[in-house]
Amino acid sequence: MMLAGFPIFANLWREHLEKLEEMAQEIILKKGAMLFAPGDSTQGFYVVDEGAVRVYRLSPQGKEITQEIAGRGSAFALASPFSDTYHCFAAALKDSRLYLIRKKEFLDLVTGDIKFAAAWMRLLSLLVIRIRERLTDLTLKSPKARIAGYILLMAEMQDSSSITLPVPRKELATLLGMTHETFYRTAKELANEGLVRFTGQTIDVLDQDLLAEII
Repeated sequence: MMLAGFPIFANLWREHLEKLEEMAQEIILKKGAMLFAPGDSTQGFYVVDEGAVRVYRLSPQGKEITQEIAGRGSAFALASPFSDTYHCFAAALKDSRLYLIRKKEFLDLVTGDIKFAAAWMRLLSLLVIRIRERLTDLTLKSPKARIAGYILLMAEMQDSSSITLPVPRKELATLLGMTHETFYRTAKELANEGLVRFTGQTIDVLDQDLLAEII
């Protein structure tokens, strides 16, 4: 089953997973291609099979503010089936393959199958808890712990000790809730301590255990 390996669907009943597969549509995006923009009619939500998608908004001054980087196995735009239009941008950071879970069929399943509706509500509740935990991390954890945690997450997602950052470091600093000056200074500390090596957009993880201890 093509959706069986996605974490978001891991605890669904097989019958429900089969129904989601019936409504899934493969989407192929080239690097830089726009998936949707604010005001576009919602088509459903997406899961990333290969590649990565950046979800972002524009500030009143026109600055791009990254909200999410959805890598392999991730889901995004989960609220879109319950909205008429998208409220942000989504663009491929690299060549990507996604699956669109189509809006109409998904809503028909939610309204027509109370067992699925209850399972989906539980899933969304757990996601809210994780978001709150992430906000707590951004508030309470040190910049060094935030950067270390992000590097380890990327290493896991890319299944490699040599990772490629999906966005420029300045933008990543904003995503992690710090100024770019703080990001550069802290990243240099990690490099000087022999934990990582930065080369352009590439980060080599030199001591995964010590990075884990930081967080």
